[in-house]
Order: sequence, then structure tokens, then C-alpha cells
Amino acid sequence: MRQRITETAEATLELNRGEILVHSGEPFKYLYLLLSGGFKAEEIGEDGLSQIVSFHYAGEFMGLSAFAEQRYMVDLIALVPSSVCEFPMAGVQAIMQDDRALLDRLLIYVSDRLMRAEQDQLMLGSMSSTQKIAHFLVDRLEASRRGAQAESRFELPMTRKELGSYLGLSMETVSRLLSHLQEQGVVRVDKRQIEILREDQLRVWLDGVVSLPASSRGKPAAKQALKLA
Repeated sequence: MRQRITETAEATLELNRGEILVHSGEPFKYLYLLLSGGFKAEEIGEDGLSQIVSFHYAGEFMGLSAFAEQRYMVDLIALVPSSVCEFPMAGVQAIMQDDRALLDRLLIYVSDRLMRAEQDQLMLGSMSSTQKIAHFLVDRLEASRRGAQAESRFELPMTRKELGSYLGLSMETVSRLLSHLQEQGVVRVDKRQIEILREDQLRVWLDGVVSLPASSRGKPAAKQALKLA
């Protein structure tokens, strides 16, 4: 599907961190394929505050949520220097009219992405802080395994603050959770590089077996409950 759609590419765009690819409310004119880098999708709530609702990684299409309303529903903002392939929807639609199988595959792709986004938001809304960070890391681990290298190491293009916005946690809580996982030998953190060392123990967090004390000076009993080895 990507190869066929790529034939309609109009341009390749280079964006620096913080540059906006599309604004919420703009007409749906282009579909985008992220070639390298990373993006965040932000929406503005009724209170005027921005909220990160998803991240996009290399190899993913962006702008798919605009199909229904024919306008972009979020701001797409580069997390790091990124390269994006731009496809005019008129060209994509012309191909789909001639290739029913391509249309079906694209609809399946859109449906799968939207379903995963809904499931993520549902789970994140009911999870504890430890479960949220574990869910995110397990998701990135599984995505890295689907890649060409199939490694347990990956890079996070977002800052701790941006990750916190997505997970509904403070930047301090995100940093504390990652630090604790590293102290326990579950992950290795080197700036934005993450390596999963103990997937089994990370899934213990995901199952909700442990909870992190309010601070590193928690009660001894709480510390003992956090022992993952």
C-alpha cells in the first residue's frame, strides 16, 4: 500500500523541532508519511490547554483522523528534525477509485490506527502511573520488534514533559518512574535511548502488581513492595 501511494508523492518536507506541519481545523488536503523523526498530535481543550493525544513514528501515516470531517482535528508538530512525504488527497483518491483493493487496505489501516488510539486512551484513563509508563514502554518495545532490526532498544523522540502530557502525568513523575525502573535493572536509560533489560518485570508493572511511593523517601514497607527482582 505504501509503495502505491508513494507514487502520488508531491513533495518531501523537512521540519525542525517545534515546526507545525498542519493546524487543527485546516482543510484535509494532504496525507503524510513520516520518513524519519517523530511527531506529536496536539489538541486544544475547552479550557484552552493543549493535550498530546498521540505520537507518530517513522513509517507511519499522519492525518488519517481527518478523513471523517475532511479537516485536520489536531496540530501535527515535529518532536525532532523530521522528514515527511506529502501526498495530495486528490491523487490518493484517484488511485483508490481505480484500485478497490488499495481502498480496502487503506480503510483497514485507518480503522486499526483509530481503534488502537481509542484503546490506548481508554487504558491510560484507568491505569495507575506505574501501569501507564509500563504500557507505553511495552508498546514501544513491541513496535521495535516489528521493525527491521527487531531490537529491545529504541529512542524516544519526545521530552519527559511531552511524554507526561500524553500519559497524564507530571514531568517529575515520568522521570521518577524511569529512574526507578533503571535502578531495578528493568531498563537502561541514556538520555532518550531506552533499552528494555527485563521485559518480564516491566509486565509486572503493567499488570498493576506494584505502585510507586509518592517520593523516593517512601516508607520501608512501600519500598519492599517495589522490589521487582
